[in-house]
Amino acid sequence: MLIFNTVIVKKYIKTIILTLILVGFVFVSPTKAASEPAFSLYPSGGVVTNKNNGFTVDVMIDSGGEALTSARFVITYDPEYVRLKKAEKNNALFAQWPDDETSIDNTNGVVMLTGFSQSGTDTLYTTKTTPEVMARLSFEVIKLGKTTLDWEFSGSDDSFKSVMLTDGSPPQNVLKTKPASATFTIEKEIVNTAIPWNRYVLIGGMVFILFGAFMMFSRPKGFGKKGTVVIYEEE
Repeated sequence: MLIFNTVIVKKYIKTIILTLILVGFVFVSPTKAASEPAFSLYPSGGVVTNKNNGFTVDVMIDSGGEALTSARFVITYDPEYVRLKKAEKNNALFAQWPDDETSIDNTNGVVMLTGFSQSGTDTLYTTKTTPEVMARLSFEVIKLGKTTLDWEFSGSDDSFKSVMLTDGSPPQNVLKTKPASATFTIEKEIVNTAIPWNRYVLIGGMVFILFGAFMMFSRPKGFGKKGTVVIYEEE
């Protein structure tokens, strides 16, 4: 009888130990953390050889699971080295692209583009799986050397700063980290720029701006103004 009881006790102890081990694995197993909202540039830098052809850079967006009513990027570049010839937007992401928050300034080296969807009326933007192309920037090379594309960012919904906004009163900026800059060396080797066109649908009309024209920035008036115009500048 004593031997039988001892066997039972050992069996229960073994069961308890196995249970604790399994529970421990459940609690300590790493889980994949959701990405936070972020902008990025593709490619993130490189070497460009063909001065005559220039280069293109994609502005990528990842909402990090957030449903966005608006996203605005403001990117700076050195007009001594490059000139922005064309900016194309991905119309599939947002319902509106307000004209008064869209601008190219080749004098100071700034490009701004804003997408907006009305909460309760339009489908709010959420990145499905991987970052998507929000816009494509095509640059003309002016001078050989190193040049950097950088971001205007403050962490708040300030004028002429990069933001991602969710619905609310007031809307909340969920872009908490400044996106990484991209440095290009215009020299000897080639760099693969942008993502193949067949992966994304970049649709839109174009507005032609005279070469050398300076687009004065006006303070954004809000998102009431509708517009789906692709900004375009060409010689």
